[in-house]
Amino acid sequence: MKVLFLTDSLSELDGVGRYSVRLIEALERQRPGLEVQVLLARKHRPTSPEVPGRWQVDVALPPDYFFYMTPARFLVSRLLSTWRTFRAARKADLVHAIKDFPHSLVAVDAARLAGKPCVATGHGTYTIQPVLDERHRSRALSAYRRFAALISVSRYTRERLLGIVPPEVLPPGRVHVIPNAVDAESFVEPRDLGEQPWHGRRFTLGIGELKERKGHHLALEAWIRVARDQADLHHFIVGNRAGDPYEEQLLTMAREAGLADRVHLVGNVSEDEKVDLLQRAEVFLHTPVTAADGGFEGFGIVYLEAAAAGTVAIGTLDSGAEDAIVEGESGRLVAQDVDAVEGALREVLDDDALRARLAKGARSHAEASSWDENALRVLEIYDGVRGAEAP
Repeated sequence: MKVLFLTDSLSELDGVGRYSVRLIEALERQRPGLEVQVLLARKHRPTSPEVPGRWQVDVALPPDYFFYMTPARFLVSRLLSTWRTFRAARKADLVHAIKDFPHSLVAVDAARLAGKPCVATGHGTYTIQPVLDERHRSRALSAYRRFAALISVSRYTRERLLGIVPPEVLPPGRVHVIPNAVDAESFVEPRDLGEQPWHGRRFTLGIGELKERKGHHLALEAWIRVARDQADLHHFIVGNRAGDPYEEQLLTMAREAGLADRVHLVGNVSEDEKVDLLQRAEVFLHTPVTAADGGFEGFGIVYLEAAAAGTVAIGTLDSGAEDAIVEGESGRLVAQDVDAVEGALREVLDDDALRARLAKGARSHAEASSWDENALRVLEIYDGVRGAEAP
């Protein structure tokens, strides 16, 4: 079986990239002889060194900001990328759109032209936002109508989607929840990095792009309240630094609180550095919010990575964190409210026994997660749709 995958990233620096690499690797393990071709977006992040040379990887898709292009550029990009995808799809048995809309629109258009079924993965914000967008709504609904199956990475994303898409367009039985996973063993062994800025410090940690829906501002506001009483506590934030107003908002919050010397925006880091940070953090503090533009966290693989490293996570309700954290067993889930986040952070930091119990539960939760199990369920979907015309 040959599968054509469409994604905008094969990088360790973002969730879609990690999902793409881990899933395809697991699919190969579970289905020896699987042929892989990947169509990648222009202006993609650096490809992970773990991507094997046997994968056929071609740059053929519009960049990540495809959704926001002017109508004329959108049309040209859609037509060109559909043609390129169609040419590849003719030689495949199935098309899998790992990247959400509008890349998934290109996938289903090309798959239909090639007479092949198209499966898509829904990660979160761009699973929902196109349906709510006046400009894109009709195209998004057309794509959802024609997917042979849709994989949702969380129950939360599935519920949001089915709440706005009519069942005659997307029957609930065509939407399968297959949660993200983690290679738990890879987060156990310590990394030999030499001295790092976070070594020898007591700190909390946030990981994610510096954007509103990741909720760094909520986490930081709660951390500031706690840090005023705990003079040795630092906070590190991992995520690309764009120097934009949101980044400046975070820096201003730290300065105005008189805590700028204890808040560290370290930008992107290597995989080994990320693992080292997760292993050493006292608490993984990642508190997504529903952003003003409707964006939200669809799952959050970083929660499972923190769990695998034995670090307690605090996440927020009304987001995909509900699928990644087991409340009271592997971490804490609280309202998208600074008082609630502060209360959970104080409780976990101040109670060593609680933190140890949650850390043990977090490891168990991560160990029960498996990309191989994820891949087996995806292969069941592939086998179910192969040879059938997309609806």
